[in-house]
Amino acid sequence: MDYYAPRRRALRAVRQLLYPRECPFCGRVLGDIRDCPDCAEQLEVLRRKPGIRLDPAQHYIGNLTGAAAPYRYNGCVRRGILNAKYQGKPWRAVEMGNRLVQLAFGGELTVQYGELLPQPVPWAAIGYDLIVPVPASGKKRGYNVPELMALPLAKAMEVPLAPQALERTRAKRHQAGLPLEQRMANVAGAFRAAQPQQLEGKRILLVDDVITTGTTAAACAQALLHAGADSVFALAFATVEFDTPPDDTTPICEDDEEEAYSDF
Repeated sequence: MDYYAPRRRALRAVRQLLYPRECPFCGRVLGDIRDCPDCAEQLEVLRRKPGIRLDPAQHYIGNLTGAAAPYRYNGCVRRGILNAKYQGKPWRAVEMGNRLVQLAFGGELTVQYGELLPQPVPWAAIGYDLIVPVPASGKKRGYNVPELMALPLAKAMEVPLAPQALERTRAKRHQAGLPLEQRMANVAGAFRAAQPQQLEGKRILLVDDVITTGTTAAACAQALLHAGADSVFALAFATVEFDTPPDDTTPICEDDEEEAYSDF
């Protein structure tokens, strides 16, 4: 059933009476308040300005037409993503997906019956035919954060969401501490198109929660292009920014904290 179908929205509205909407970053009860006043200053500091596109000199974006992320993966942004992934709080991912609508495409957000909702941004669909989330690393969590982040994007852009278009060919291998060269080898062939008939000739918006080096997004793009997609652009909520561009041999430890969470 459509996430934004009237029946499902009504059920969420009832739930809001018992469990009011919270800030996805700090947990403060917001209810009908659109933006968290406690996190506003830190979120502004973590915004990537003036543009949100990733620099190819800083990230590996082979196979992609480009990539973008509105935030740096630090502070309350990092905590929000980790809590969504490892603390059983999937609704935080949907909230962050709404922020992607706002920051990546200039969409308006409103609060209705205690739920943050994206308003239509039909012009954003000009460059895309399909939205594909990066597959979850396993089934234990029971939900996929990139897929939940993609729900508001699909609603606002009026572009179909294909959550089953990609699948992993093997379980995720830990990336923490690996240099770029080994990360590329780690994800090589790790994805395949599960529904290639959906992808033929399509311009795809690939959605992920975090882009560290870009190797995962590039591997997903390779699988999509091999299945007949016309182009792939990656959009993430946050990205890791390096003081110096990562080389092939220096260990990258920016996602150690995420690996620690995933052990629980």
